[in-house]
Amino acid sequence: MSGKLGKDVFNIVCPCCGYKFSKPKDISSKIMRLVSNYTKETSTALKKTMRNIYNNVPSDANPTEYYYFLYGIQQFDEVHIRYGIRVFDKGGHHLGGKGFKFLRSIIKNRQANFDKQLKNERKSYGKLPDKSVLK
Repeated sequence: MSGKLGKDVFNIVCPCCGYKFSKPKDISSKIMRLVSNYTKETSTALKKTMRNIYNNVPSDANPTEYYYFLYGIQQFDEVHIRYGIRVFDKGGHHLGGKGFKFLRSIIKNRQANFDKQLKNERKSYGKLPDKSVLK
């Protein structure tokens, strides 16, 4: 019975993002390839956040989880990734046991709600006045 199933049983593909759930080989080189797509500031922030999560969240303290996180955020803009990292670090969410999935949801929601959030901030805080020349 198991001979008929073969290797196709473990080649599950996520319908949302297209990720293949078979365990990747040589995961450290794949992590380096994904991190190298970002600017120096973003890659430094990602590594710092990764270390914080590794030290404080035991369930996410392995390279496979970090790889899945990097793979999941690769379609988001770098501005939103940096924003998500800032919010995550500033809130100290890694100390509360929140890991890569929580950080990914912050980034995802920032990208999805960015336009509306910007309009709401303009309503709340207003905008800078136009420059006027004094005579």
